[in-house]
Amino acid sequence: MSDEARRRLVPDSFLSRFADGAGRLMAERRDRNRRLLLSVEEATAMAGFYEVAGSGAEPRNLARQLDRIEVRAADVIGQMLEGAFPPVGENRAYLALFVAFQLQLGRGHRETLARTAELLTELIVANLRERPEAVEDAGEGTPETAGPEDAHVTVSGSEPSPRTLSSGPRLAHLLSARTWQLVRFSSRQLLTGDTPVVLWSRPGLAGAYRSGLGAADEVRVPLDPRHALIMARKAPAGEVIRELDERHARALNRTVAEGAHEWMYYHPESDPMERVELAPP
Repeated sequence: MSDEARRRLVPDSFLSRFADGAGRLMAERRDRNRRLLLSVEEATAMAGFYEVAGSGAEPRNLARQLDRIEVRAADVIGQMLEGAFPPVGENRAYLALFVAFQLQLGRGHRETLARTAELLTELIVANLRERPEAVEDAGEGTPETAGPEDAHVTVSGSEPSPRTLSSGPRLAHLLSARTWQLVRFSSRQLLTGDTPVVLWSRPGLAGAYRSGLGAADEVRVPLDPRHALIMARKAPAGEVIRELDERHARALNRTVAEGAHEWMYYHPESDPMERVELAPP
């Protein structure tokens, strides 16, 4: 894909929250065999690219909408980190859209892209059984966004067949209907990766939807070295800000690290992988 057409899978505005004052990140391979000190721009380039393609004006329209979603999502994250939580209305909808597209395009999810439609169907069915009203309620305030039939995306390093983002708004509706919690730590303890949005399910639970998005008890999104957004299927405490400790940070980092495709990123003055044991890649 041409340099002009490439879009970063993980936006600079997202990774920059994990950088130091000089705009540098520590990048560590998922296999723990290499570490590099990089600029945010170098790190986002390493995380990968995708291209919006198609005919006529549709690719440009989709690209503009994706730009708007990234900008609004970054603004909402900033507000959340300042204490404006939970986000509501359009703020919630734009952040849900950003998370939805990260789930569809993230490098760690690349192997499942061919099954996106199937996985989304599982998610919709599971949520409708649990909360039939969720889809309708979540639709209020959701911005119109794209999946034009004439526009598609191609992810760098993947097979050349095009991928549509048309299911993104539906997935965003369902993410918005979940219970959101902001978890906070007393010091820099969190990392992110080239797949910054990860799914987590309680181990050992059997069920028809155990594999795929429909099985996820939580969608976990580290926002900076001290905060993470948790989108839970169920959270009895409701939508609150929770203060957590080092034990919870290690568990969150393990989930994010194991979900990474190749690279993990963190603040150079932190050591979020200390005492974290990973399953083999």
